[in-house]
Amino acid sequence: MRLALRLVLYSMVCWSVLAFAPHAFSQSYQGKQLVRTELLADTNAIVPGKPFTVGLLLRMAPGWHTYWKFSGDAGLPTELKWKLPPGWKIGQVQWPSPLKTIDPGDIQTYGYVDEVLLTQEITPPPKIENSTIKLVADASWLVCEKICIPGGATLELELPVSASSQPANTELFPRYRRLLPQNWPGPNVATAEWGRVGSDLRLKITSATLANYPAVDFFPLPDEGIVVGHPTVESRSKNEIVFRIPIESSGKNLSSMAGLVVFSQKPNGEDRAGWQITTASIASTARPAPARGFLTFLLFGFLGGMILNLMPCVLPVISLKIFGFIQQAGQSRQKILRSGIAFTLGIFAWFIALALLLIALKTAGRDVTWGGFQKDFLAVCSRRASAKMILAPSSRAYSQLCWPRRALRRFSAPRSASHFRNRPQSYWQYSLPSQLA
Repeated sequence: MRLALRLVLYSMVCWSVLAFAPHAFSQSYQGKQLVRTELLADTNAIVPGKPFTVGLLLRMAPGWHTYWKFSGDAGLPTELKWKLPPGWKIGQVQWPSPLKTIDPGDIQTYGYVDEVLLTQEITPPPKIENSTIKLVADASWLVCEKICIPGGATLELELPVSASSQPANTELFPRYRRLLPQNWPGPNVATAEWGRVGSDLRLKITSATLANYPAVDFFPLPDEGIVVGHPTVESRSKNEIVFRIPIESSGKNLSSMAGLVVFSQKPNGEDRAGWQITTASIASTARPAPARGFLTFLLFGFLGGMILNLMPCVLPVISLKIFGFIQQAGQSRQKILRSGIAFTLGIFAWFIALALLLIALKTAGRDVTWGGFQKDFLAVCSRRASAKMILAPSSRAYSQLCWPRRALRRFSAPRSASHFRNRPQSYWQYSLPSQLA
């Protein structure tokens, strides 16, 4: 009899542990666990009418990260859609102060590494008939390292209904509550002033508190349709710090922007704290941006082209074009037009090919950028160096190397040799120098 009673008690304990334990989900890629997710609560039971906090816990593999509600230049924020019973209310997602990362190619993002807990407050109705409640949410996220892998899961959290409750997960929830940004302090602690110079916003903050922190940064929260650049510290002296926030495009004349002022003893430190700054509560002193017409951009493009021509890598292209002009002296306009068209096709063909190759390498997971595309591959460097050594003695080597006489004879068989010869020469006259440059 006692043995049977013990078995019943053990069974009830095991059932309760399994029933009320959070249901976790693991995201794997090529046999490696990237993200482990689960729903947690800061209470062990639901009290009717009493608010409590739930959290989506994301644990990422080393080197991988997920994103803040404004991800920056790349990425997507984590989303959570709840399926609550009728009469239940849920608040907004509370995002801890993120970390700022700069990836190759000057890609600046805001997110979380190792672990993050995204919390929300749930308010149950005053009367609950069921003895247990199952909370269900659809979670989706994007986890990135050198490549990005989307993930998603339907998560469940089952809690009993009781007249009283005790705190749960007492280490995790307080730790992430300390990382939540605070409201902007009073004027006796910090003051902020917005301004605008051209297309850039300026945020000047005066605070004796921030003077005690070496690392101070501004994380923007732009509205939809606004493209913001990388905020930087323009100047800092004693209690005053000025941020420059480049605005690349916006649908209106901005005078301020919401965001976080994040400060810590070192960049991305565990002691980081944040103040929320909103557009409505901050006075602005905006200056209208000067209007720039189409001719102004044409002038800038012309000046940029002139500066580009002074670079050493472009000099071989210029010399080849000069020799081309000399060779075309006395030719008919029709031949010169055909050579110009072939020259233009050479530009487009090779740069499109290079772009497609770069896209293919990025899709395959290679850590390459446009600038490091040529530098990171020894084979490419060696070929470029060999080609420069071979082509340096003679600017006519392009047609001689790339178009053998047999091929030229085949092109020129139906007509005169000069009819087709200039077209491939003009085509390669830019395409190959563009590779060398």
